[in-house]
Amino acid sequence: MSVDYDRLIKQKLTNIASYVEEITPYLQVPVKGYLKDSGRRRIVERLSQVIIESAIDTNCLLIERAGNVPPATAYRSFDSVHRLGAIDDQLTARFHRYVGLRNRIVHDYDVLDNKIVYYSAKRLLDDAKQYIRSVYAYLSDKTSEDQKKG
Repeated sequence: MSVDYDRLIKQKLTNIASYVEEITPYLQVPVKGYLKDSGRRRIVERLSQVIIESAIDTNCLLIERAGNVPPATAYRSFDSVHRLGAIDDQLTARFHRYVGLRNRIVHDYDVLDNKIVYYSAKRLLDDAKQYIRSVYAYLSDKTSEDQKKG
């Protein structure tokens, strides 16, 4: 039984887009309003985490699609996808930082700096959209290459 990687990847990208849409209204307040609203903060933390984890899952699918074994860490998954040509240097570097944010949210390594979470989540919105565009472009290029070969 073969895995339809393109379908799975596209579903993950659709999910990321949905999470970005869901988180957006919670970030449309000034930082002062965000800091005062613990419920809003928890929603932003969780959706940020899910966006980042969905990108990591997408990376693993992209890597497997290319016939490789996904790396052992989330951080390295972005390096691997970069080497495939799916995302550029700048996006790779930014997602490395998001992996660190996700780790702090998930593992509660230290007390979260809510201002950092707020500003990181705001940047994540655009970066997640860029990630989606980049992966779709990569898939389109690979599909064209596959059709030329076959």
